[in-house]
Amino acid sequence: MGAFDVIPNIVLPNPDKPEESAAFRAKWRWEPHEQIIIKGQFTAGDQEAMSNVANSVKKNGDDPDDAEMEMHTGSARLKLLELMIVDWTLAQNGRKVTVTPAMIKRLPTNYAVPVLEICDRMAAGLSPKEKKALPSSANGHLRENSAEESQPLFQS
Repeated sequence: MGAFDVIPNIVLPNPDKPEESAAFRAKWRWEPHEQIIIKGQFTAGDQEAMSNVANSVKKNGDDPDDAEMEMHTGSARLKLLELMIVDWTLAQNGRKVTVTPAMIKRLPTNYAVPVLEICDRMAAGLSPKEKKALPSSANGHLRENSAEESQPLFQS
């Protein structure tokens, strides 16, 4: 798979693995119909957007050498969710809730944490072992420089 090929979205919990999906729902206390769909790839643009909200410079007076870098990790985590969540089946009073930054901000931690765990692994770059741990719904193909056939990027 080339650098600019589209990586399929990831569905949480993985609908292709009912037993794992049931365990996921039990662990995170999600309803049977609930799913969150995230982008299958973390891009340089995503990283830039996160960095832009994660850091700021605080000036202490007029001296440019007397400035401090401030970190806003909470803002960066929220921005990561905003960048990566594509859609969901989450509802309020039986009606599907539209994915918006305001609604993402209202996500309970038992929904945000598992999404952030997957995003963190993608953002860090995946080891072969981590690639195997991603849901098969994130499967793509990697074409080698040789004439060999493509191999799955993420093994299930």
